[in-house]
Amino acid sequence: MKMRLDASNVAIYLATLLCAILLAWPPATQAEQKEIFDGYEVHYNAFNSTFLSPEVAKQYGIIRSKSLALLNVSVLKLPDQSGGTPLPVAASVKGTITNNVQQQREIDFTRITEGQAVYYLGQFQFSENDLLVFNLDATPDGSTRPLKLRFSQSFFAQ
Repeated sequence: MKMRLDASNVAIYLATLLCAILLAWPPATQAEQKEIFDGYEVHYNAFNSTFLSPEVAKQYGIIRSKSLALLNVSVLKLPDQSGGTPLPVAASVKGTITNNVQQQREIDFTRITEGQAVYYLGQFQFSENDLLVFNLDATPDGSTRPLKLRFSQSFFAQ
């Protein structure tokens, strides 16, 4: 069976392709979340563990589940006034989560180093439609002052 290539078939094909690309685009990469402190930037991103491919999850020992999510945190040292680019730095990262009924849990973070990149992953459980409040302390190596940030995010099983 030969398919005719006319304008309506091309439009349907392109619309299908666009939908597939948008569905495959990970929401975790759609918005940058960061806080700027005196001399540092702290980037953070929380997302459902099912957004990771099975291969990536296995590589880092992460359990993929509809009720498990990850928090990714990285700390960058800002350049001085002479310019340059922010550089990743090691830090002590601690955090807690508070749910809708004020239950609080600690997040255990694992340090990941890939080349020059340094980031911290913490996995946590959530219930459907949970609004979680995150409190984080990131203390860059060589500093005694923690960089404190707080944010909230809702989670849904995917």
